[in-house]
Amino acid sequence: MGTAELRKEAHSFIERASDKVLEKVLAMDTESEKIVVVGYEADGTPITREELIQEVQEVSARVKAGNYITQEEMEKGVEGW
Repeated sequence: MGTAELRKEAHSFIERASDKVLEKVLAMDTESEKIVVVGYEADGTPITREELIQEVQEVSARVKAGNYITQEEMEKGVEGW
């Protein structure tokens, strides 16, 4: 089904829908506007703003807890490869 057909079906659906269904459709639209893609994983998976913030907070907590390796430690580890 092409875009024009989908729009025609959607308009027809909206004309027949109850107030309760229309409220749910509008809520979905409002919620979808909150989802902002800020980047992509190497495999193409989108990264949302919320996911990025969560990841940064987790990494920051690990660093503050001392759970990291230094550049020198990394270089020594790589030498053994």
